[in-house]
Amino acid sequence: MIYCEDDFIYETHRNSTENTNSKFDIRLQSQWNSGVEKGYFRYRLNIKHARVLPGKYSFLAQLNVDRHLNRRAPEKITGISQPFDATKFNFTKVKKEEYLFEIKNKSRIDSVGHFLIINVSPLEYGHTLLLPDLFNCLPQVVTLESIQLIVEVLLLSGSPALRVGFNGLCAFASVNHLHYHLYYLQHHMLLEHIKVDHLSGPCYQLVEYPAPGFVFQLPENRSIVDLARSVYCLTSFLQNANIPHNLYLTRGSRLDIPDAGQAYSTVRVYVWARKLSAACKDLDAFNPALCELFGHFIIKTEPEYSSLTEEKVAAVLSDICQEPFADIQENVRQLFEHHDT
Repeated sequence: MIYCEDDFIYETHRNSTENTNSKFDIRLQSQWNSGVEKGYFRYRLNIKHARVLPGKYSFLAQLNVDRHLNRRAPEKITGISQPFDATKFNFTKVKKEEYLFEIKNKSRIDSVGHFLIINVSPLEYGHTLLLPDLFNCLPQVVTLESIQLIVEVLLLSGSPALRVGFNGLCAFASVNHLHYHLYYLQHHMLLEHIKVDHLSGPCYQLVEYPAPGFVFQLPENRSIVDLARSVYCLTSFLQNANIPHNLYLTRGSRLDIPDAGQAYSTVRVYVWARKLSAACKDLDAFNPALCELFGHFIIKTEPEYSSLTEEKVAAVLSDICQEPFADIQENVRQLFEHHDT
């Protein structure tokens, strides 16, 4: 699929009836649905139950037993600078029927080798993996070019339900080969519009939430490059400091205008510094990765689903993120204090 800037959709709305699927959405969903019918997945997506947990954060819990039982065993990750290992499973080894399509920005001659494939163990509708520079075999470490690519892909969608996320090494990445998760989540989520505080330059901070983190948005001039550079500046700092991290991209209201009515006029990029995945506690119900930090909980068993409470999951998120956030908050402020907002 070849695209250009004219294809970008900069504004969506909370009311899904006001949104029309773009040609990107239509192609992605059509080919994903075809893969379901042809049996290319390990299981048919079957979210047995879903509920919003009572409380102020509106956490969404979904029971997806099949993902727990039938997904591929994660690779053993020992450090956030672990190199790519061609002898381990990687995405050059997937079956040809798992490929959806290649995606190219026609204004950049170097925009080649980026593929979308199905996630054969889906957690939500349309769950897809975006593989930047697939055959360059990059480790699961954020690159500047891949950040720009995923923002562009999100803007190709007409749906506010499309989300994009990244699990870093030692942050529940299961494959050490550069990839991002895409899926459609048809729920209004708190982090689409939650109030955040300005930290410095283009960087904001999410503090009124159990998992404190850092937030960026498209500048008013809609410069995707500037947004990508800001995010990459922070992820590079975290990578060099040996701090695991997760990313999540969603449509939302502007950070400086959180109550902007129905219009979603920006892309919010959340970046969480966190404890090593091996150091996380109370993981019987879920692995706190990109979805869970955003407030979307994929639960493994009926008993855990039934007993889940906002208090319980908030405690897990706080344990993962509070200390790493506090440790680097001042460093991050200084990192961006001379950057333009």
